[in-house]
Amino acid sequence: MPPTHTAQSEGPSGYREAVELEFAEATKRYPGADSPAVDGLSLTVPAGEICVFVGPSGCGKTTAMRMVNRMIDISSGDILVGGRSVKDRDVDELRREIGYVIQQIGLFPHRTIADNIATVPRLLGWDRPKINARVEELLDLIGLPQDMSKRYPAQLSGGQRQRVGVARALAADPPLMLMDEPFGAIDPINRERLQNEFLRLQAEIRKTIVFVTHDIDEAIKMGDRIAILQVGGKLAQYATPSEILLHPANEFVEDFVGADRALKRLALLRVSDIELGPSNGGPSIRDTALVRDALSDLLQHGALHGNVVDSGGRTVGGISMEALARLAKA
Repeated sequence: MPPTHTAQSEGPSGYREAVELEFAEATKRYPGADSPAVDGLSLTVPAGEICVFVGPSGCGKTTAMRMVNRMIDISSGDILVGGRSVKDRDVDELRREIGYVIQQIGLFPHRTIADNIATVPRLLGWDRPKINARVEELLDLIGLPQDMSKRYPAQLSGGQRQRVGVARALAADPPLMLMDEPFGAIDPINRERLQNEFLRLQAEIRKTIVFVTHDIDEAIKMGDRIAILQVGGKLAQYATPSEILLHPANEFVEDFVGADRALKRLALLRVSDIELGPSNGGPSIRDTALVRDALSDLLQHGALHGNVVDSGGRTVGGISMEALARLAKA
């Protein structure tokens, strides 16, 4: 983990320390509605973790997220960022300290990529050298070449524009980020690539993130913790992906996660996380591989056993179809 800093004056490469986010009986009622859009939501997102809000359409997940930066006002209860109520904050100041990424990306089409990324730092009065340094750093961080800074959004692919949207949200080094279905409009192959790139990025910057999706598979992959909401804005379960897959809180969660939740659990584990048996030959499988991918590899080769190897190609044990079947049922 990189060193954290609380002052931007220390330079553009200083990562500001993440903050804890708390929903305290947060409720949103719209005039004339029969029931709240969000009903007494209480949960805590530890600093530096990704919390995914997931649930069916109309469950209030986007409403809950948008109450954090007061794009939607809270009817009752509270939301605290770093222990401080959002209701006590100046709205403009609050929003400049919270990164925001949306599905439609929302880049300014008439501004260059560099100017789009520099939007919030300019509002905060950063000087030009500092802004330029931050833009260069962020282009490196999201894996785009420096010469793209002079291009316009229309000259980039959808995946590249989405990465620029993430860079813009990170520009002022916010301690908290809100992401509203950020990869929802991307094709499946590029979507998986963006998910992987973002998880790599998060491992480096460790922001506190609220991530909204309707896709339970994306929630399982992206979240340190998952909040499953029911229609009416009620929290059905808040737990780690493994806990939800192993111990769904009720029938609604069980149905929402799906009948294949045992296989989903295999996507959370790496071969190095499980107990290996003796090597009995078969295809070589890296110990860093996901258990789900190891299972797929065995099926593809029509093999009952696999030979597990480390990064140096040394055999460290074996894996079998029988052991994977037992693991899926555990």
